[in-house]
Amino acid sequence: MAGVKPKKQSKARFKILYQILVTMYIVALIPLGGLWYISIYKSRADWTANIMQNLIMSTEALTMSIDEWTAMNLSAIEQNAKTPAILSMDSDLQNPVLKSMTDTYKWVYLAFTVLPNGQNLGRSDGKATRYYGDRNYFKQVVEGKEIGQQVLIGKTSKKPAFILAKPIVGGGGKNLGVIAIAMSLEDLSKTVTKTRIGKTGYALLLDDNYRLIAHGKGAIASELQDYSFHPALKSQNRAKKKTFIFDVKGKKIVAYSKRTKQGWHLIVQQDYEEAYRAANKTQQNTIYLLAITFLIVALVAYLLARRLSIPIRNLTAIANEISRGKGLKHKLEASSNDEIGDLYTSFELMRKSVVKLIKMVRKNK
Repeated sequence: MAGVKPKKQSKARFKILYQILVTMYIVALIPLGGLWYISIYKSRADWTANIMQNLIMSTEALTMSIDEWTAMNLSAIEQNAKTPAILSMDSDLQNPVLKSMTDTYKWVYLAFTVLPNGQNLGRSDGKATRYYGDRNYFKQVVEGKEIGQQVLIGKTSKKPAFILAKPIVGGGGKNLGVIAIAMSLEDLSKTVTKTRIGKTGYALLLDDNYRLIAHGKGAIASELQDYSFHPALKSQNRAKKKTFIFDVKGKKIVAYSKRTKQGWHLIVQQDYEEAYRAANKTQQNTIYLLAITFLIVALVAYLLARRLSIPIRNLTAIANEISRGKGLKHKLEASSNDEIGDLYTSFELMRKSVVKLIKMVRKNK
């Protein structure tokens, strides 16, 4: 409105402007909040579920391979334990059979039999017999267990070896002794080492006493390191978000652990940073996009609030001027065809009516 300037209306001006602005911000934040939930919270939850599923599937597949490997070796022992040569408990008859076992299974470096008193009877390597009565795998079978097993460091290879033992059962169910095989874990370790998830994900294989057998980062260790400290062991076989992220020696990881049929413990883990790298990048980009969107919405809201509030402030100022008998000569023209324009038209009609009324009053004086 030319010639009429708002005076002393700062309080009203800010009140109207910010009421409109806050209202528009609130309305804009509702869809933005929904977008934040879908793009950040929900997508991160889905990503976490995918990471967990990937770890579980890798662990389950590797556990199955280990169990199948053990089952194959047990089957070989059981079959040979029932042959007449082994049942004869005669070393001359047993040795060729034991030798054929090491020839057939390349990872088996020694097959042997032990008498109930612990004295070694037959051997596949032709070396002198020795006393095995103090070995855990022998004691387990003698005490009545169906399977005896022990992981130890081989005296020759200086690497972890796995001993599997079964009873030699004769007529009437009599326990004639023990048949056992000593196996290198080289091939099994290679299977574990091949399991990779990204650049930092790998598998760990521990024996029933939580000692390291195979490490996905490299060759078999030359000593059985104690890994009972690993936090994933406490939540074994549980796939929950709270039991899936751990801190190992100051490093954050995601991991899943499962117990094999022979009592070993398999852990598949990956660095947290790598596992969530893509999710964090997506989340970061989403936050940037939401921030830019909010700034654009804020700017549009501010401009629209000003467009709505300025005409109202002007009309308020004009009304004040008219109430003091001023500004009656200035014609009001609507600048838009909306409700604000209608309000200007109404004010213009009111101005004309006041002008006519004043003229009539002056004429009748």
